[in-house]
Amino acid sequence: MASTASDISSKIRNVTSQLVDLERELKSGQFNDVELIRAFRDALDRSRTTAWTISELLTVRQINTNPDAALPFLLSERIRRFTQMTKELCADLDSGKSAYGVGALSDALQSLQVKLRQLTNK
Repeated sequence: MASTASDISSKIRNVTSQLVDLERELKSGQFNDVELIRAFRDALDRSRTTAWTISELLTVRQINTNPDAALPFLLSERIRRFTQMTKELCADLDSGKSAYGVGALSDALQSLQVKLRQLTNK
């Protein structure tokens, strides 16, 4: 079942209110599950990036410009986030944590490396 714009608006208001409450509770210092907080932080970051992307696209639409004009900004944000995640991943791997999917990640990074070489050799 597809959500309507009204449903999405209601969910956004509800989640926003819950996040404000949760932030207050987290600041109390009563919570200490590091892994759960890390997963929560990652989910929030993905949601923040999605919200930013949608915001940029809506802004472009409102001023009646070419939606493709926002693509360089979106790409820059993805690069910024990927860089941040890469640094965090390196720290995790340095700590000796084993991770499922390292092979698939390596393959994806090799593909990305080919694309980056193509861009930087132009």
